[in-house]
Amino acid sequence: MNWVILAAAVSAASPAPAPKADAKADAKVAAAAPDAHAPAAAEPAADVDPDLPKAGDAVLGFRLRALNPDMNGQFVGIDTLVGSDRDDDKSKLLVLSFMASYCKPCKKEMPYLQKLYAKYKDKGLRVLMVAVDTDEAGQNAVSELVKTNGVTFPVLKDIGGLTSRRYLGSRTPLPSMFIVTADGNIQSVKRGYNEQASQALLADVQKALGVPAEEIK
Repeated sequence: MNWVILAAAVSAASPAPAPKADAKADAKVAAAAPDAHAPAAAEPAADVDPDLPKAGDAVLGFRLRALNPDMNGQFVGIDTLVGSDRDDDKSKLLVLSFMASYCKPCKKEMPYLQKLYAKYKDKGLRVLMVAVDTDEAGQNAVSELVKTNGVTFPVLKDIGGLTSRRYLGSRTPLPSMFIVTADGNIQSVKRGYNEQASQALLADVQKALGVPAEEIK
């Protein structure tokens, strides 16, 4: 069950890491969702909300429907891939990325994540992407990207924007990536995407999985 289910990301969950419930988190949920027509930011923003999930925090639980044509709207929960009660006992590392149909860097990141997943899924790498698009047109565009890039990991739709707001707030750049260890803790957070970012991600994944450093094609 290579892609039992997160493919994010980006958001589906049941028994495992339950969403944190506190006043600040609830306030975040009430915030406005990312604007589906706003220009995508490729570089990290200096004013990212410090209360959002960060390295060292437990991952926030979620359960979302997949956009992948072959998954027929199946729900995927992040708790099936990471956490003490995960179903996938071969999972060692999860790459959870939030993206959007209008985000140009996200469109470059998707095929790279597919290459990474194809290369290391048998070594324990899991990938999830969560599309922040809340409109049908945007979701359809993401579905087309999934087909065009031959994506085999789950790509989930956050229709109500709840999961995206809990992870990203209202001003975080896209794509935003969370590297999560098998025990359900966030190892690192990465904002934006470019060639340097892909190489840094590759190095982090190889180190975490304990595999030799090498380029992927």
